[in-house]
Amino acid sequence: MILIGAGFIWAKSYGFHYTVGGDENAYFYMARLMSQGKLFYRDFFFAHPPLQLIFLSLVYSIFGFNLIALKLTAILPVLAGAAIIYHWFWKNKKGLSGIFFLIIFLFNYELLKITTHPFGLNLTAFFLMLSLYYFLEDRPLRCGIFWGCAAVTGLYALPWGVVPFGYYLFRGNRLRNLVRFSGGFLAVFGGVNGVCILFFGDGYITPVYIYHFLKPRGTELVSDIYIRVIRRNLLIFFLPFLYLWGPWTGKRTAVLTAVIIYLVFLGSLNPLFTQYFMLPLPFLSLIGAVGLTAIIERFNSRRQRIAVLAVAVIILAGFSGDNIRRYLQHEAGTGFETEEQCRKFILENSEEGDLIFGHVTTTPLLALMTGREIALDMVDTNHMRFKAGLVGIEEVLERLEGEERLKLFIVQESRFWLDPRFQRYLSRYGPGTVFDEPRERIIIYDLTRNNDAD
Repeated sequence: MILIGAGFIWAKSYGFHYTVGGDENAYFYMARLMSQGKLFYRDFFFAHPPLQLIFLSLVYSIFGFNLIALKLTAILPVLAGAAIIYHWFWKNKKGLSGIFFLIIFLFNYELLKITTHPFGLNLTAFFLMLSLYYFLEDRPLRCGIFWGCAAVTGLYALPWGVVPFGYYLFRGNRLRNLVRFSGGFLAVFGGVNGVCILFFGDGYITPVYIYHFLKPRGTELVSDIYIRVIRRNLLIFFLPFLYLWGPWTGKRTAVLTAVIIYLVFLGSLNPLFTQYFMLPLPFLSLIGAVGLTAIIERFNSRRQRIAVLAVAVIILAGFSGDNIRRYLQHEAGTGFETEEQCRKFILENSEEGDLIFGHVTTTPLLALMTGREIALDMVDTNHMRFKAGLVGIEEVLERLEGEERLKLFIVQESRFWLDPRFQRYLSRYGPGTVFDEPRERIIIYDLTRNNDAD
């Protein structure tokens, strides 16, 4: 187990670099705001339940803007959750299944890629695995409590609760188990949501709940996303079928049901992002490990079992090695190549106390790297927030006009920032300074140029 964990951390160490893709930079900057005494839902927009950002803010308060410490908030919870499930296998004298689980889960391509970025789903998965552990241990109260913890980290944890609820509904001590499970969940989920609604009102309800129903549909077919995810993670989607030849038990079948529920649930989402597949991965891995062990145990002679085990190890090693190779290739293409040039430009063209504004992934990172602040505390400028109607482009530009300390406007060449309304505003300040990135060029506009010309 220690060697597997060390190998996982070694692979993940290649993700300890700056990137201008994904939402992690926005969350890092929000953690900075929280450490300065500002509050989500009141002082700035945050589109998720509170536990993720509270955890990230605690880490930021201790370590400051330390990239490795912040990145580890995505890695260590997943590793801890995997160790907990392994512990359950070991307690039940199923150590081989536990080893299989660790390899299948930790060295799956999708998980390797997702755990580079603290999206919050990694912490959600940790609490889901804790809830799963106590479900397997026949502890309905704790199962419900940790399901509640998962749900106040990410709402996409909610489908898991259907499985324990249905299991307890048709088993002995029905009323007692249902009350304990539901009570544990409601104490956490209801309590946290109740406090947030009491203190923040619509400032909490709109971004955390209503916003996600207002998001525009994705431009890619959900079926195409499924096909892409399955093609690059063939093993983890194939192995659960081996469970058909294994010993069927109520709890294991319940875990298989969780896989089906999650895959159906994800298919109903639009837009669907590949990082959401983080949530069914623990269940897929557990059932896959059980199924693989069952195939080995079907052979009677010791020699046959050793031979089949050797084949299984070779297959797992081959797929895991290829997953790591593809993951490292992916990471090699996600760096921030013009990091130093952008940082130097901002330091030379603004002073401490000046404000910057712009793209949701680039601006927060550059603000953290240079000690600058983001105007209006508007960290989340994701185009979906605008398209959902929660904020308007004209409204934002009008508010920016009143920010005397605003010096730099940072955009990436995406369709949203090429909107004519942004372009008319920025054209007043002459051509921006261009920084070439592999995906989208970064353009920084100096908003003092117009004043100098006048």
